[in-house]
Amino acid sequence: MNSSQMKTHKDIQNRTVTGQLGIYCPVPRAAKTHQDYWKPRVKRRSFRDDSGKLVTPPEYSVRMFHLSREAWFNLDTANQAAAAVKARNIYVSLVSVGWDETLAKFKPAPAAKAEVCTVGEFLADVGTRSHLKPMTVRRYAVKLRKMVSDMAKLEAGLRGRARRTKYDYMHGGRQAWLAKLDGQRLDLLTPESVNTWRNQYVSKAGADPIKRKSAERSAASYLRCTRSLFTHDVLSLLKVKLPANPFEGVKLKDPGPQRYHSDVNPEWLLGCAERELREKLPQHYLALFLCLWAGLRRKEADLLLWQQVDLKEGQIHVRRTAYFEPKTEESQRVIDLAPEAVDVIRSFKKGSQSEFVLNGSEPNPSATYDYYRCDCLWRDLNAWLRKKGVRHTKAIHALRKESGSLIASAFGIEAARQHLGHRDIRTTSAHYVDKKKRIEVSLALGTAGKLEGLNGTSGR
Repeated sequence: MNSSQMKTHKDIQNRTVTGQLGIYCPVPRAAKTHQDYWKPRVKRRSFRDDSGKLVTPPEYSVRMFHLSREAWFNLDTANQAAAAVKARNIYVSLVSVGWDETLAKFKPAPAAKAEVCTVGEFLADVGTRSHLKPMTVRRYAVKLRKMVSDMAKLEAGLRGRARRTKYDYMHGGRQAWLAKLDGQRLDLLTPESVNTWRNQYVSKAGADPIKRKSAERSAASYLRCTRSLFTHDVLSLLKVKLPANPFEGVKLKDPGPQRYHSDVNPEWLLGCAERELREKLPQHYLALFLCLWAGLRRKEADLLLWQQVDLKEGQIHVRRTAYFEPKTEESQRVIDLAPEAVDVIRSFKKGSQSEFVLNGSEPNPSATYDYYRCDCLWRDLNAWLRKKGVRHTKAIHALRKESGSLIASAFGIEAARQHLGHRDIRTTSAHYVDKKKRIEVSLALGTAGKLEGLNGTSGR
């Protein structure tokens, strides 16, 4: 034996000195009660997600065999050493207390979720029992389903054709998509998930101030509409089993008013319509005329009856009819027309054979979507306005805003509110009126010498 390999070790307890080899002799195999035994035995398990893609999470798992029984345990850590320690603890528990107590401690059964309705059941009950109009429920449902789809990540990983199947109304794609979406539990919506959804929605717009502000307004619209389904007046009437109100304590950030800015001169636009539309496309001209001169909403003009037009008094009466339901009670109003406008409308009434001012298809009062009798006419007019420089997303609605701006400039903001049929004057001021008159500071130049003497005098 090499003397260099010999080392002297003192045994203090026995007060002896012994010579031993200084070579480390490792244990061939660690015991099961030591974490080193389990370190090479913890694994990362793979599985396939709903789209069929193979997924391997970073957390480790271990398979235990004991008394002719086996089971996998999720170790809830991506650290191999920590996973080995937990695996050792599970084994020690199996040996000491058995399967039942070990499973209860390290692999408890998922807590049974409280019974709660699905999104589809909730919307069906709202449509049946609430005071909301069918069209209102449909509009709010679109917003709610968008939020649920994003929260549940139903479109994650979908590309191209697979992502467009939700628009397939002919071959069942739309129905399958709605079934999947409406089957989601309503308790997916919580105050935390609502706030997270809003922040993620806005963050997708990036750093562009214009895009970000647009995203903030869109997110606020989604939240306002969806929150309207969870008001006390609505929830108190429902029979389905509801979760806690997901909007309890959620504060909606006000993105500020989207002020109207005029793109074109309305007089120039009306002149273009006179030259290009009145003879060739008279119905298009009349539709533009009603929205620009009378400030009508598209639905109001689309379903306007001749009996609502009083040519003798020069007025249009917007009111509830067998075909038309006003947006609000304040939307029922009387609109005064200038003599020139009365002459234009009178010329169209002479040759009309319909009870409606605009020619179109049959009305559909029971429609739960934005149905227009004159849909093709509105589409053509929208395209014509685009060519004339109207850049607003809703080009036809911009005509109504121009009408309100003209009334406000001539008669004041309250007159514009009445003309447009708004409930709140703040809506008129914030969204519908653009400045038509110059407001400027006027100071005389070239009078410095004269004023200098006055200043000197006043200073004494």
